[in-house]
Amino acid sequence: MEDYKIYSIGFDELQRTDIFLNKDKPFIIEINKNGVNFEFLMRIKSDSDKAIIFGSGAYDATSDLNPPIFQRHKWMKHFDETLIYFNDPTLYLGKINIGWGFGSATSYYLEEIAEILSILLEKIKIDRKKVLLYGSSAGGFMALMLGGILKGAHVLVNNPQTIVWNYYDRHVNSMFNVTMPALNRDEIIETYKHRLNVYEFYKKNEYVPDIKYIQNSASERDIVAHLNPFILSLNKLDQTFFEQNIDIMLYADEELGHTPLRVDDTVYYIKDKLNKI
Repeated sequence: MEDYKIYSIGFDELQRTDIFLNKDKPFIIEINKNGVNFEFLMRIKSDSDKAIIFGSGAYDATSDLNPPIFQRHKWMKHFDETLIYFNDPTLYLGKINIGWGFGSATSYYLEEIAEILSILLEKIKIDRKKVLLYGSSAGGFMALMLGGILKGAHVLVNNPQTIVWNYYDRHVNSMFNVTMPALNRDEIIETYKHRLNVYEFYKKNEYVPDIKYIQNSASERDIVAHLNPFILSLNKLDQTFFEQNIDIMLYADEELGHTPLRVDDTVYYIKDKLNKI
C-alpha cells in the first residue's frame, strides 16, 4: 500500500473534494464517516465510461498483512476501465478473516460503502449502468448485495456465498463474536438476516440486479449451501423485482474446488460482461 498516495477526508467533504481531477496514477481515498474509516483504492481512466468495482474475500488475519485489504489490485494491468477496490471495515473490529461487510450494531457497512460508491461514481461521471461489481466467495457475496443497492449496476460473481451462516462455522462465529458480542448466533441470524442472506436483502429492497453467477460444480458445499438455496428462493420474489434474467454458468474443476477461476479465465469473463453493458 506504500506505493499509493493516500488522501484522508471526512464524509461531509466528499461531495466538494477535487482530488479526483487529473489523476493518472492509482491512489487510496480514506473517508471517515461517523468514526469509521472506509477505504477505496482507485484507478481512474478518463477515456473510459465504464468501471469495475472489486470486493475482497478472505485473508489471513494471523499473517503480517493488515487491513485495508484490496485483493486483486495487481490486476490493474489487465483492464482499461476505471477500477475501484473497497476494503471492508468490519475487519477492523477484531482478528477475523472475513467480514462480509456486516458492520456493527449501529451501522451496516455495506450500505455505507454503497452510499460512498454512489458518490464516487457521480464524481467521476460514470453511470451505474456502466458499472460491473465483481467478487468471488465473500467478495462475491458483497458484490451480490451491493448490486441490490446500486440499482442499474451489473454483477459478476464466482463461487459466492449467498447465505453467510451456511459458510464454515469458525469464520462465521468469529465474525459474529466481534461484531455482536451481546447476542448469540441464532439471535444475530434472526435480527440481521437481511445483512446475511442475499434473498432476504433483495426481498427487503424489492430489487434483483443483473447477475452472471459462475459456479464450480465440483465444489459441492457451494452448490448445496449457497447456489441451490439462492435459486430456490428466487421464485418467492415478485417478478417485478428483477432487473434482468439471472445467468447461471456451471463449470467443473475438481482441482480448484471453491478457489475462484484462474486469472486469465476471470479476466475473460469480466471483459465479456463489460462488452455487453
